[in-house]
Amino acid sequence: MPTIKEGVAELRHLRYFLAIASEGSFRAGARKLFLSQPTLSHQIQQLEMQMGATLFERLPRSARLTAAGRVLHARAIRILRELDDAKREIADLQQLSAGELRIGIVSTVNVAVIPEAVGNFRNAHPNVSVSVRELPMEALEAELLAGHLDLGISFLPAKSGRRIEAEPLFIENLVAVLPPGHALARRRRITLPEVLDHPMVLLSHGFCTRELVLESVALQGLEHVLRPAIEMNSIEGVLATVRQTGMLTLMPDAAVRWEHHPDLVIKPLRDAAEQLSFRRVGLIWVSGGHRTAAACTFAEGVKSVLKSRD
Repeated sequence: MPTIKEGVAELRHLRYFLAIASEGSFRAGARKLFLSQPTLSHQIQQLEMQMGATLFERLPRSARLTAAGRVLHARAIRILRELDDAKREIADLQQLSAGELRIGIVSTVNVAVIPEAVGNFRNAHPNVSVSVRELPMEALEAELLAGHLDLGISFLPAKSGRRIEAEPLFIENLVAVLPPGHALARRRRITLPEVLDHPMVLLSHGFCTRELVLESVALQGLEHVLRPAIEMNSIEGVLATVRQTGMLTLMPDAAVRWEHHPDLVIKPLRDAAEQLSFRRVGLIWVSGGHRTAAACTFAEGVKSVLKSRD
């Protein structure tokens, strides 16, 4: 190994280093960075001289982090994340006159709450760009912890434990959604077993709503009864199919602004509380992390939207 070189690694060295680690080879890293491979190799050699250690095992078609490389990898991610946090804190001083807001959400919340909250935020702060990403719960928490999101709206409790701070917003309970002419539409009380006696449209496997239905069915030992006639991969698709076929469906009560669907009948399930699954939904943040002014303002806006619907 060459003699350790005086000086401090520059940010570009760290970005180049992370690109190779992410892409798995010098060639792919150079392509991602729009650099020639010799230029990238030279930059990494400079970094290795400054670190006093070899950072990558150079294999014929790939590059693998050494033990020293793994140490630097964790630190480099933290350094660049701290730099991004500093940039956002400085932008906060401009009182939301610029900057960005990055939000992660689970699907049912997106339909029911996010469009109105985003519209209100943009009207008040038109120079702040807003990015909303719909993600599964585990991926949402991972993106938040990696610094790729400023705020999440997800199910509680968080799966990442103490690394996540949460603020409850509301509880999602299952309701039956029926066309007016359905046999159950005029019943005062309906239960899950009664719903399962009828042909049903459901969201596909992989959706949180489907998991909520499966959990409720399991609580009553009715797994053998659940046989949806049709499965769809969108809430709007399910509702359109209910209208077209006369079948019913099960949805969380917060999944849709039901006042926008006056042609459908919404019936709460009257089973005992312990016989139905439910989900708590809340705001999630990185524990101890910086909360941008934009994220805090948006969070208050979400709570305001929910309060207006009570």
